[in-house]
Amino acid sequence: MATTAAAQAGDRFAAFNSTTGTTLSGVYLAPAGTTAWGPNQTLSEHDHTLEPSERLRLKGITHGVYDVRLVDAAGHSCVKRGVDLTHETSFEIRESDLAGCR
Repeated sequence: MATTAAAQAGDRFAAFNSTTGTTLSGVYLAPAGTTAWGPNQTLSEHDHTLEPSERLRLKGITHGVYDVRLVDAAGHSCVKRGVDLTHETSFEIRESDLAGCR
C-alpha cells in the first residue's frame, strides 16, 4: 500500500487553457456523471484565474474520469464531460469546450 500512496503523491495533475482569448474564473472537477463538484481549482492561482495559454495545477484529485465545470470571467458556465485522467495527468480546455457556455 505504501507504494501506491507514494505513486499517487508523485502524480501532478494539470489543466491547460489552450483557448485564444477566454479567461476562466472557475474550474471544478466532479467524478464523471455526478454533480459532486470539488473546490474551485483557480483559487490556488495568484490572480484566481486560468488565462489563455496558462497551465493550472489541479489539487486534491486522483486518477479517474471527471466532468469539469468551466466558468468564464463573465460568469458563463458549461461542463466538459468525461475527462479521462485514468492514465493521463493533464487535459486541454479548447474553444469547442466553451461553445455551449451560457
